[in-house]
Amino acid sequence: MVPTFTPPGSRGTPAILALYVKVGACALAVGADVRRIVVAEELRDGRAFVDALLAADQLVAFAALVELAALVVAAVLFLRFQVVAHRNLPALGDAEPRDGVTAGVAAWFVPVLNLFRPLRVVGDLWRAGERDARLPTLLRVWWAMWVIALLAVLAAWTLLGDAADVGDRQRIDGLRAGASVLSAIAAALAIAVVVRVSARQEERAAATGAPRSARPTVESDGLPRRSEGGLAVIREDELDRPDRSR
Repeated sequence: MVPTFTPPGSRGTPAILALYVKVGACALAVGADVRRIVVAEELRDGRAFVDALLAADQLVAFAALVELAALVVAAVLFLRFQVVAHRNLPALGDAEPRDGVTAGVAAWFVPVLNLFRPLRVVGDLWRAGERDARLPTLLRVWWAMWVIALLAVLAAWTLLGDAADVGDRQRIDGLRAGASVLSAIAAALAIAVVVRVSARQEERAAATGAPRSARPTVESDGLPRRSEGGLAVIREDELDRPDRSR
């Protein structure tokens, strides 16, 4: 079977929208953490009541849930984009990718391996069959931000249980706010990664003449067609089929 090319933008757009939502959720989390730091300081100075701190805690918890939900949705949609782009590699000249589609997805979930292998997977998607192409700085910076943000989040939530006083909690809140800022930057860079990978694969498909995948469509006359390279195709047996709408 001849490998075909599917424009990755069809899955890239939902991923980009979800990443924008993730940036917004990170901004909410930063605001909640900063608010709690301020309220804790006011409480220590006698300028606020315990109720204000409890409300700030609730806001932090809510923001953390929103940020987590946004991360899950963005991750799922990004992986859907990755799968489509990965399946394009044989059509773009990479007959034997270094990582299979399943292995590329699994690389995100295997401890330790997920600190470096996904960069190689996404890098190969950008190379689009050109193994010797140099990895762009964008991908390296994106991955560095993602790893640092992940480690900062894990450190903040690990230290939270060891907070002995208000000062310790404020420092942890600051660390968590910093992690959310880094997460927002990583999400913004991920948007650029999706755009660049999609554009790169489109350019390679045009340069190599990769055959486009067929997409089933139904025209106004009710006859099913396949879209191949922008052309609508209809089979002969469908022409002889009686019009059931009459």
